[in-house]
Amino acid sequence: MIALYYFCFSLVLFAAGPFLLFKKKARAGLAQKLGFVAKNLSANKSRLSGCVWFHAVSVGELNAVLSLVKTFHEKYPHIPLVVSTTTATGQALAKEKLAGIAEIFYFPFDLPWITGKYLALLKPRMVVISETEIWPGFSHQCRKYGVKLLVVNGRMSPKSFKSYFRHRKFFAPVLNCYEEIGVQSMEEAKRYSDVAGNVKVRVLGNLKFDGLAPITEDAIAKLRQQINLPPNRFVLVAGSTHEGEETAMLKAYGRMLDLDFGTKGGEQAAQVRLILVPRHPERFDHVAALVDQAGYTVRRFSRGERFADSGREVYLLDVIGRLFDFYSLASVAFVGGTIAPVGGHNIMEPYAYGIPAVVGPDLDKTRDVANTLINSGAITVGKNSEEVIDALLRYFADQESRVKDGAAGRGILNSSQGALGKAMTMLSDNLQETSVALAKR
Repeated sequence: MIALYYFCFSLVLFAAGPFLLFKKKARAGLAQKLGFVAKNLSANKSRLSGCVWFHAVSVGELNAVLSLVKTFHEKYPHIPLVVSTTTATGQALAKEKLAGIAEIFYFPFDLPWITGKYLALLKPRMVVISETEIWPGFSHQCRKYGVKLLVVNGRMSPKSFKSYFRHRKFFAPVLNCYEEIGVQSMEEAKRYSDVAGNVKVRVLGNLKFDGLAPITEDAIAKLRQQINLPPNRFVLVAGSTHEGEETAMLKAYGRMLDLDFGTKGGEQAAQVRLILVPRHPERFDHVAALVDQAGYTVRRFSRGERFADSGREVYLLDVIGRLFDFYSLASVAFVGGTIAPVGGHNIMEPYAYGIPAVVGPDLDKTRDVANTLINSGAITVGKNSEEVIDALLRYFADQESRVKDGAAGRGILNSSQGALGKAMTMLSDNLQETSVALAKR
């Protein structure tokens, strides 16, 4: 069956060739993905032998394991580390956050003559995958080379489970290539077990929760000063937004401005601010154009711009890796990928600052966390963009609800932390200090 998978993957890769060559986003790291090993790996071949290899697809997955990688390095400084990503944004963040700790490269395409080349070069004693990145070929290659393969922060949404379970004759042998799978919740542990039978599963909790330590009051004050945002402003932070969601946020902002000006009898110094944080960097210019078309002045972080207190301004956070810091400025947050059919992003981040979140109906990727927040009354879920806007307006008018719901979510976050320690225990349990004898070099 794995041979058929390789055949089908080769056909797909061949068909996608023009797209990979001519689409800038897809072209990122293409040579490395095709098996042309990065110079930083080949030049350090001897030093990296016996490394631990962490893989995170993009920014979200990398943010989840950053603390784990750093903690692992502190505990085992003699073990070399390498970190792979799939996307250019993940690659950039890894190079920024893990400089001097790990060698960074792009994850190879899932064909045996490519993945085998990396495994033979690096001779890793362990590969640690962040969240749900199941590559059948790579899994079999790790088993062939005698490399321990683990998952941390593993998740399997109800929607994904249906597909995996339907095709469990294929996926069960793949999952059984894993030495151990560390998952976020008991529900996900059951889903993995239902698909793969006797696969070893350990409930760790969500690593993203452990990484949610709020920035200091001094850092918040400096951030406010940097963008000229006084503490008495009502701030809507819309994080990880996708197409259509910025338009909804601009509508909500416009209605807040109307209410604000009406209350003050036409005074032009608005007390409400909107900060937009698109999920993908390639959309930054497009979102700036949307803001301009809506009749607002756009201020861009990448240009060092600040609010000028004109009353009709929108701040665009057009860099990666700073959203969590900016949630500290919020009065209420919208978490994107929930009106757009994406499945949601990290809906718990605002609660590190006691800030309530409003989301749309598409929560498939964060369903278990969302249900916990919903049951505690900490989060508001709109059935569509209009309901999301209405919910934001209610929070705008009701400070008491903002404080109550934000505190409820923060309590859930605090009680859910501890995954980092459990993940480190799992890695330590599986780690062999001596060199691993690989089956094939």
